[in-house]
Order: sequence, then structure tokens, then C-alpha cells
Amino acid sequence: MKRVVLSFVTLFMLSAMNPVLSGATDGNPVRPDYSHVSETDLDSIFFAFNRPDTPGCAVGVVCNGEQIFAKGYGIANLDYGIPIRPDSRFMIASISKQFAAAALMMMAQEGLLDLEEDLRTYIPELPVFEKPINARQIIHHTSGLRDIYDLLALADIGLDNTTTNEDALVMLGRQQRLNFEPGSDFLYSNSGYFLMSVLVKNLTGMTLREYTHKHFFEPIGMHSTHWHDDTSMIVPDRVISYRPTSRGPGQFYRGNMERVGARGLFTTIEDFILWDANFIENRSHLENFTEVMSRPGFTTRRDSINYGTGMRHGVYRDLVTLGHGGSYMGFRTNYFRFPDLQLAIIVFCNQSDISPAAYSRQVADLYLRKVFTEKFGEYAGEYQSGSLGVTFSVILEDGDLYLKRSDGDPEDGQRRLVWSAKDRFRVDNLSIRFERDDNDQIQRFTLEAPRTGTITFNRE
Repeated sequence: MKRVVLSFVTLFMLSAMNPVLSGATDGNPVRPDYSHVSETDLDSIFFAFNRPDTPGCAVGVVCNGEQIFAKGYGIANLDYGIPIRPDSRFMIASISKQFAAAALMMMAQEGLLDLEEDLRTYIPELPVFEKPINARQIIHHTSGLRDIYDLLALADIGLDNTTTNEDALVMLGRQQRLNFEPGSDFLYSNSGYFLMSVLVKNLTGMTLREYTHKHFFEPIGMHSTHWHDDTSMIVPDRVISYRPTSRGPGQFYRGNMERVGARGLFTTIEDFILWDANFIENRSHLENFTEVMSRPGFTTRRDSINYGTGMRHGVYRDLVTLGHGGSYMGFRTNYFRFPDLQLAIIVFCNQSDISPAAYSRQVADLYLRKVFTEKFGEYAGEYQSGSLGVTFSVILEDGDLYLKRSDGDPEDGQRRLVWSAKDRFRVDNLSIRFERDDNDQIQRFTLEAPRTGTITFNRE
């Protein structure tokens, strides 16, 4: 079908908005069938990087702990023309956080760390705050600590200068106030995750690199993964990161970073697939790995928040998700997991203007096409407005919903409905809410626009 972008007026008069899907995934999720997906389908998503002169992405897809796709697109090192492969080693930026959080949960299991204890018990260099912070709060970003990277920037130190762990700890030690009372709110802060590397060293005598190697990477088989806490360390198959310039890609790589925890993990798509598989079959030393790593955090005001143990909790098109994104130097990374379907998409990229999250969603839409077809099929049909005297068709096509005026000009096209919440969709600045009868069947939808208010369309 031909699709064209409609103006706002045409959109309102000739088409309808995006239907909203039902809420979070229920207890009996659809088990996906991926037989319709081919390598050519994936290649078409990443076709822009199918060139010898551009950075790109490494992509992995995991289902039930098994690798079902892994491939590289673009160049890992433009100086030498080395292509990106599934075994290319990326610095994965803030996706690193879940590995640092796992280390703290491991220390708690060993009895070395009390997650509720005043953090100064373990790191005496920290200042005395009005109310103490603890390890659980730094794991879930509820400590109120000011962000270390923002503090360094304000001190005109920035990221291009080499700063040691000691330098960063001194900077945090000068802070006399928190952003809020510990445990009362959520605010993403890299400071707590940097402090995790200090905690590990103080309590185990091992570096974060050594401790995670012992308890996670070695038993899982992640032999190409390490915390890069030594700038002189040789890294085979290392990926260099870039940013766009007027002359093409320019190197955007800092080799001066020794602070790890908040970022700084080097790994490959192949190794990260093994990490995701650990949610299915635990090979690490951390007991109840899946439960521990999937548990959301909380505050004194809310029973749960959308972050916990280094991962964000969310919903994508009515499916529960876990994951994280990363951004540092020119590296852009994304981990996108559907726990109820045991499907995960991993995308690591090496240029600053690439959006791995957008590519992850495209890959998810491809693999979950049949899931979304079944999930959204109930919204498809004809809907009529008596006040406008027009009928709209809600069309299901390849797992997506589209709205089109039934008696309109075929050249006017149709608009995709973007899920936003249970039975709610959006398109541009318009919203659609589907309503159900007593038998839970879709009965109508209401369209709401800023200048017209709400208009109802009844199902024929």
C-alpha cells in the first residue's frame, strides 16, 4: 500500500490516530515464531553501514538463551579498514552498570557488604551527610549523590583530562550536600556506580575487573570481556569510536579513562549474548541471578521505580522490557530485553550520531511481527463518527496498526498508530483511546485534538 505523510489538517479530517494497546504483558504471553525473519531482513535495516568507509554497528539477537543472529556492519577501525564483527570489542558505556551492580549483589551474598549500612563504613573518605547513604541506594540511583562527571565538568577538568580514582573520590568527598534525602527520590547518577569500584576494592582486596572476572566472566565464558581500568592495556580487536565532521568520520576516542563502574566495560556481541543467556541458565556465582538482576528499585515514596540493579524497566508496545542504553565518546549502545518472551536485541555502534535504540526497536518489530499481529488484531475494523459523517478504517499490517479514512482518496495514504499505554495510541499531537464494553470487546475509540476536544468513533 502507498503511504504518504499527511498534513495536520488532512490527518485530522481524513485519518485517525494511533490505537493504544492493552497494558503490560499478561501471564500467558504469546510465544514468538521467528521463522519469517531472514538475514536479508536484518541487512535491510543496517544497509546504511554496508560500506568500507563508515563506522557502524554490531548486532546480536538472543532467544531462550540461544544466539539466533550475530553480525557486524561497517568499520571498527577506519585507519586500517578493519570491519566490525560479532567478536569486535566495544566499550559499551552505561550498559556497563548492570555488571557493577551484579558485583555488589555478589558481595552481599558473600556477607561482605550490607546493602543497608552507611556507605562511610566501607568508604570513610565520603563526607558525613545529614542522613547516610547506603549501597542499595547507589545501585538504584536513589542516593541523591551529585553526578561525578558533571562535577568534573564544573571544575573545568572535563573528560579529556586523565583523572584517577583518587581524584574522583576527593571530588566527591568535598560535597557537603545531596540532591535530596537519600532513598526519597530517583535521580540518575554516575557517582554511585563509580563508588562501586571503590567498594569492591576496599571489601575484597580485588579490583572490579578481577572480582567480576572471578564470579561472572570466567564461569559464564565471557573471555573477551573486561573492565578497562588500565589505559596501557592492549585490547585485541578493539573498536575505535568516531563522530561526524565536515570531512567525514573523525576519531572520537579517549584512551585516558581509568574510572570504571559507571562505564568502562569492554565486551563483544558474542560475549554479551552469553550474559543474556545467563538469565535462562545461571552459570555465574550469584545465586538467583535472574530474580536479583530483574528486581526493580524503590523509594520511600514509591513501592517500585522503573530502574533497578543497573537496568531500566519499561514497556514497549505493550510488552515488558528490561535493558539499558549507553553513550560515551563516539560509542552508542543498547540492550533491549523482553523477559516474558526470552528475546533480547543487542546493538553496539561506534559513531556518535547513530541511534542504537532506534535500530533495536526496528529489529524487535521485525522479530515480534507475529506477536504484535496477534496482540493488536482486536483493534482492526471500521469506526464511524456521526458528528463528522465519516468512517475510518483501523488496518492491521505486518504487526502495525494504521488509520485511514474508508471513503477517502487512496492517494491520501494512512497513518501508523503508535502505542503509548493500555488501549491508547498517538500520532503527531493527536491521541486515540479505545474503549471496551462489558465483555472486554473494543466498542469505540475517541480521538482527542488540541483544538477540537474529543470526538467519538463507534465501531461498525
